[in-house]
Amino acid sequence: MKSTMTISKLNQNGSAAVRLARKQGQLAITDHGETVAFILSADRVEGILDTLEILGDGEAMKTIRAYEAGKLPMKDVACLDD
Repeated sequence: MKSTMTISKLNQNGSAAVRLARKQGQLAITDHGETVAFILSADRVEGILDTLEILGDGEAMKTIRAYEAGKLPMKDVACLDD
């Protein structure tokens, strides 16, 4: 669900914008119908940073590509307990 709020509503009630962004993950701020900014929840930003870390790890990306190409089998999550 895409949540939006006008910049004038943001100016009137910033705390409501933060609550909505926390609940929805993100909030688009519009000015005269045009999206001009986003407010992102901490969880969303942490997820983006985790993704960027994986994308920047050459060995991890090599392994992911090999799995997606069918060259590596899926392991049972029980192997993580070892």
